[in-house]
Amino acid sequence: MRRGFKTQAEKLALKHRAAAGLGPRDRLEPRNFLQRIGILVWEPADVPDIDLGHLHQLTVVDPDSWSGVTIKVDEKTLIIVNSSHPVGRQANTLMHEWSHIELRHKPNRADRSDGGLLLLSDYPKEFEEEADWLAGCMLLPRDGLLYHCGAGLDAQGVANHYGVSRQLATWRIGKTGVKRQLGARQY
Repeated sequence: MRRGFKTQAEKLALKHRAAAGLGPRDRLEPRNFLQRIGILVWEPADVPDIDLGHLHQLTVVDPDSWSGVTIKVDEKTLIIVNSSHPVGRQANTLMHEWSHIELRHKPNRADRSDGGLLLLSDYPKEFEEEADWLAGCMLLPRDGLLYHCGAGLDAQGVANHYGVSRQLATWRIGKTGVKRQLGARQY
């Protein structure tokens, strides 16, 4: 991750949240946020003319092989999120994909579908780490974590409040220093 990126990401997330009318203690609804900025969100079943066998493969047979994909069609940006994943994981996936867009990450690989759609994938490890961090900042701002954890919420309570997975809440509480700052509570 680039030097100073974590601090920049925290500031960028607060700026975007404020533009959406949200403070650091508020829950961000990724689908609403993305819609507001003109990014479409689809689930696999929303893809026109998707082969039912492919849909079954993506959502039933092997749903853990993917989380989300960003597609550019003309001037429109579309994120397809894996609808078989829990809602909290979908929230992180959507913000992770948005982070790549916001940070103007260039993928190692870009493919074109038979229909001419541009599929972006395979980002360098550094870009994946940056997208993880910015997504976490958007969903779980440090100042909000400090407030809610200081008020007695554990990782599951934080996850419930922000609409994310317990795993993401635990990761952010630890990585942001909130856990250490508040003492020896169990998160």
